[in-house]
Amino acid sequence: MPIKLLCITSLLLLGACSDSSDQPPAPPLPELGPSVTLSAGPIEGQASDRAAAWEWLGLPYAEAPVGDLRWKAPRPAVAWSEPLEAQTLPLECPQFDFFGAYVGAEDCLYLNVWRPQSQARDLPVLVWIHGGANRSGATNWPVYDGAKLAEAANIVVVTVQYRLGPLGWLYYPPLQDGNADDNSGNFGTLDIIATLEWVRDNIALFGGDAENVTAAGESAGGANVLSLMLAEKARGLFHKAIVQSAGGNVTSTAQAEQRVQALLDNLTGAEVERPAPVSDAERAQYLRDTSAEALVRNNPGTGAIYGDGHVLPVGGFDAFDSGDFPGKLPLLIGTNKDEYKLYTNPAGYNVLPNASAELRELVGRYVSDLWRVTGTDSIATTLRKLDDFPDIYAYRFNWGSPDEQGNSPLPPPFGPTAGAHHGAEIPFMFGNPDVFLIDAYQELLYTAQNEASRNTMASVMVDYWGSFIRQGDPNGGNQAAWSPWSNGEGAFKALVLDVNYSDDQPALSTDSEAWTLDSVFDDARSNVEEPLLSQLLPYMNGWIGD
Repeated sequence: MPIKLLCITSLLLLGACSDSSDQPPAPPLPELGPSVTLSAGPIEGQASDRAAAWEWLGLPYAEAPVGDLRWKAPRPAVAWSEPLEAQTLPLECPQFDFFGAYVGAEDCLYLNVWRPQSQARDLPVLVWIHGGANRSGATNWPVYDGAKLAEAANIVVVTVQYRLGPLGWLYYPPLQDGNADDNSGNFGTLDIIATLEWVRDNIALFGGDAENVTAAGESAGGANVLSLMLAEKARGLFHKAIVQSAGGNVTSTAQAEQRVQALLDNLTGAEVERPAPVSDAERAQYLRDTSAEALVRNNPGTGAIYGDGHVLPVGGFDAFDSGDFPGKLPLLIGTNKDEYKLYTNPAGYNVLPNASAELRELVGRYVSDLWRVTGTDSIATTLRKLDDFPDIYAYRFNWGSPDEQGNSPLPPPFGPTAGAHHGAEIPFMFGNPDVFLIDAYQELLYTAQNEASRNTMASVMVDYWGSFIRQGDPNGGNQAAWSPWSNGEGAFKALVLDVNYSDDQPALSTDSEAWTLDSVFDDARSNVEEPLLSQLLPYMNGWIGD
């Protein structure tokens, strides 16, 4: 190298070193605490009264979907300048609650955040999507309080609300314009995606890591998580998935239109004040002018997810067979042993009010078995066939179901009649073993006698779930090893989660069988005698849509 060029090069290198040393140090990060300033405005949270955690309740992630924004994709929340007192849980979206009362308001697009009271940053993030058939549910249920889970697992917990029923999912061409998102009909799905975008843009301000987000949900919330795995719009917004007791499917737009016509028929049949609409334009305006309560009251079943070809593929979950979907992520998935007994139990939804106790028991058992197939085994088997799908961890939740000796931690008669019913696992995975799913039954089912058992179950689930939220693998805590699902015959399928009745210690065992629709129906036909079999089969066929 010529001497002159060598000198110039040396000077440039020295200059670069000099410039680097002159750079001022990065300003210190602000101290974490209840006061946070979002891009939309300042907020004031508070200390939780349940754990060493801070909480921010009722944070708007989108503009209120009212007036012209009803049946539109979510728009960004309107900014504010004065501190927002984020200390009250939001009202639910319009719905009828467990006891049949109409509750909620259309201005319901809010989320809540909990994190430990520490200065730890880059914490894993859990985004929880509640269940309720996409027609009910909310974040203001005490069981969804995220304080204990945030503290125990050292994570950030986010719970979200999204539009429900005919306000959340309504595909009807007369209401549509040129906006593809607005035209999709999947407003509830788009709401959930908007919450994930909010997390991406804001969660670092709460000490969360936007690159380590787990989307989790139960029942319809679990089906919503599965649908997010199909959605191109959700690509990269979450990195792991937890699906608990998934229920629901992706519906065609043709079926969606039929349901809107049924909704209109119900509305016009129930009202005499307004003339029945005739043209498409009149039908669209009629729906826009109808109250939220009337829409929900007359809903014939529009709370579905639609394969609109824009937000979600037309074939829906069939994409899992082909592998043509973006959300190939570590997956934790499972069901409860006695899912359907929440519905057959007279103290639950009591869907068989006039049935014999024997038929109730059979429907509760066999529809629960089918729920295991549709909610876990068929999904895990299908996805495990894909070479590029990460590990799948499956579970069976058995707490509350009688053991081989007939013992249950639930007080009589709820061991055999309720068992490990739908939603029974939620209090434990949230670290809230003192809060039953439905407030009115807490003192009846959660007793001093089963307190130790409940605490054990919560410790086990928070350990496993926390590990998965951190790293996409439930192992690494203090519990027994949990292997991934394998399609091999007799290989590990699922971990059974239970507690010994005798000493309140964990009872974790292996399930190595994958159930199918055929195997469950064959079992029923082999073991249930007439006339009960003929009474049972319609309920089983109804579950799978036949």
